[in-house]
Amino acid sequence: MAQNEKFLYRQGDRILCFHGPMIYEAKILDKDNQHPKSGNSGPHYLIHYKGWKNTWDEWVAEDRVLPINEANLRQQKQIEESMTKKNKPSTKKIVQDSSADKGKKRKRDLSLDKDDLIKKPKVVIYIPEQLRMQLVQDWESINKSQMLVPLPRKPSVTDIINNYKSWKHEKNKDSDGIAEEVSKGVCFYFNKCLGTRLLYQSERNQYKEIRSKFENLENAQIYGAEHLLRLFVIFPKLMSNTNIGEETLNALKEHLSDLLKYLDFLVFFFIFFLF
Repeated sequence: MAQNEKFLYRQGDRILCFHGPMIYEAKILDKDNQHPKSGNSGPHYLIHYKGWKNTWDEWVAEDRVLPINEANLRQQKQIEESMTKKNKPSTKKIVQDSSADKGKKRKRDLSLDKDDLIKKPKVVIYIPEQLRMQLVQDWESINKSQMLVPLPRKPSVTDIINNYKSWKHEKNKDSDGIAEEVSKGVCFYFNKCLGTRLLYQSERNQYKEIRSKFENLENAQIYGAEHLLRLFVIFPKLMSNTNIGEETLNALKEHLSDLLKYLDFLVFFFIFFLF
């Protein structure tokens, strides 16, 4: 264990921490001068994310940790607004009196808090650490260094998905055809969500220009791995708004996780991310 003066934060401190491109409130459970698993040197902290299960606790490098202050809370809000549209449910209808049991209903409705009004995701998709770090680097390159991904991107999302399907067929891992259907679904969601939920504010002008230049191409044929990875961040929320049965959800989760492992494999052997 390193001396305390080498650490910016202490055990028990409440902090903000990057998880992918997002920033979450967290608590430091432990600290060490190297990552217990990877062996990477330097200050590392065992983090528990507020409101998350203990299974999401993880060791992170110090550069992913931020103090809780006004500037960082503002940055957290800006990232959240950039990644997804706000979807605030209306509470007017909930507290409106519409039954004979008026007093009792009003009392019950007014006791609801924000967490009661937001549907919890039914799917939890684990993003490998290497890809999570890629998301962080992606965010910093675009929002801090003012960089943009050159488009059209090669390989494109379509190329990556087609290569993934070929790999599954070669390994005889798609005898039931589910991977084929999941791959189609990923492309469908990517094409639908890119312009509204997967772009940072500084990328929107580029999006308008590239769409006017390549009107006959789908988004998945223009954009690449950087933006595909962002889709996996919002997949749990997307799935929570569907009426998919538990068995189908489990199969979907399995195949999406398999696709992430394939991406993780490609990052290890081939550098196809820009940043």
